[in-house]
Amino acid sequence: MKKILIVEDQVDVLKLLEMVLRAEDRKILLTESGEKALEVAQETRPEVVLLDIMLSGGIDGYEVARSLKNDPRTANCSIIVMTAKVQEQDKLEALEAGADEFIGKPFNIEDLKNKVMRFLE
Repeated sequence: MKKILIVEDQVDVLKLLEMVLRAEDRKILLTESGEKALEVAQETRPEVVLLDIMLSGGIDGYEVARSLKNDPRTANCSIIVMTAKVQEQDKLEALEAGADEFIGKPFNIEDLKNKVMRFLE
């Protein structure tokens, strides 16, 4: 079963993404913090991580991405960064941190689903 980890501190967005991406052949894992995201990813090794950059609390999405890519247990997961920070510099920073794909908020649901599906194939 394919696993998708969604890291988003806005609960309404988190629940929307869970609803949109849910399927019989997928397990959706949810967390609101960067610290918890690292724990969950190390334990479950998801194929795809949907990662918000601006997380409340401790570490931000850039640090989560770097940590995931530097850990042998999670280095192969695909990271899709979702953020309202859509300047070219923000995109470059996300890609340098380890993101495989970048999508700006607000995003088109179908576009997001297509990006996720591409990494699950």
